[in-house]
Amino acid sequence: MLVGVVKLAPTLPLDGNFPFLHLDRKFMHLGFHIYDVGFQSPNVEAARPLVYATALLLVLVIVGLNLAAIVIRN
Repeated sequence: MLVGVVKLAPTLPLDGNFPFLHLDRKFMHLGFHIYDVGFQSPNVEAARPLVYATALLLVLVIVGLNLAAIVIRN
């Protein structure tokens, strides 16, 4: 799995070059990633932990953004 991360490292939206966030680079939406891994994977049992982790990350991002919006409004 680490080999895949190193292989795709040049295409990530974050890197060590200024500006550090490159919004012009493409990345996969977490909802589509859940669908893609969960339903298109040939080995469903091996993909299940990755689907749960991605879904948890998506929920945490949504909760974090909602809490930040509540704090900013008040």
